[in-house]
Amino acid sequence: MKINPKTLEQALDLVYKVLNQGDSRYNDSESEIFLANCFLEKVISLEKRKIPKITLQGKEVLWKIGNVQKEEKQVAKYLLNKEGFNDEEIFFERMFLGSRPDVLGEKENRIIPIECCSCRVTKILDYLSEVEEVWVITRAFSNEESYWFIFKKGSNWKKFLDFQKNKLEELKKIKYPFDELMKK
Repeated sequence: MKINPKTLEQALDLVYKVLNQGDSRYNDSESEIFLANCFLEKVISLEKRKIPKITLQGKEVLWKIGNVQKEEKQVAKYLLNKEGFNDEEIFFERMFLGSRPDVLGEKENRIIPIECCSCRVTKILDYLSEVEEVWVITRAFSNEESYWFIFKKGSNWKKFLDFQKNKLEELKKIKYPFDELMKK
């Protein structure tokens, strides 16, 4: 189900609930407002999907997943398997674009970084600069009524990139007094 906030307040609430999830380590007002505006301007779209009931693995399998967010990582692996990724194409805590997503699905024609629980807002923006979608598994996983979220490039993504490129070109034209000194 697509989520379309109508106001900045609704969009900020989404950012907070989906990405911050009450974890103050990830508070970043400037990035939160930027992402909220990206929703409103259709630069980034957001979908909410129900997590199907799954059977979590026992301790003998958990050691491969890492020390934290084991249940959420199992859910992420399950969802990637359902999307056609085999186990050899699913990685835990692997470096990607200077960050370390909790789970990374990587096959020849598709890459999906997945964050489990709270994460930095800037990760979503960084990942979308290189891939088509980013998933977030929320901390509320209970195998009862749980959801995951998919961030995708929105209908105005290309306009946004063009705008950024034009602004960068304009900034490059600005001459600073130190420019001449630095050439020497």
